[in-house]
Amino acid sequence: MRVLFSEGVVREVCSAEVKPMDVGDGNVMGTEIDFVLSPNGDRMQFVYKDSVSMEMAGMMAVEFVKQLYTYGMADFSDQPVEQL
Repeated sequence: MRVLFSEGVVREVCSAEVKPMDVGDGNVMGTEIDFVLSPNGDRMQFVYKDSVSMEMAGMMAVEFVKQLYTYGMADFSDQPVEQL
């Protein structure tokens, strides 16, 4: 699958996972999306910005991953995220 991360940066990924960002004490701080890159298995992790509610971030992340798995490619460049 191919993901456009920013203008001119397309990467092959073998998986994408949406999960709550837990700081360790059961307190969820946001929505995280993790990518595993092909072929070496490196990881890229992103968290949605605080300006986006957790409910909206969750919906946006799930829709992005759904599009990625449905079409084999997706544009991540317009998502309001910060890389971890």
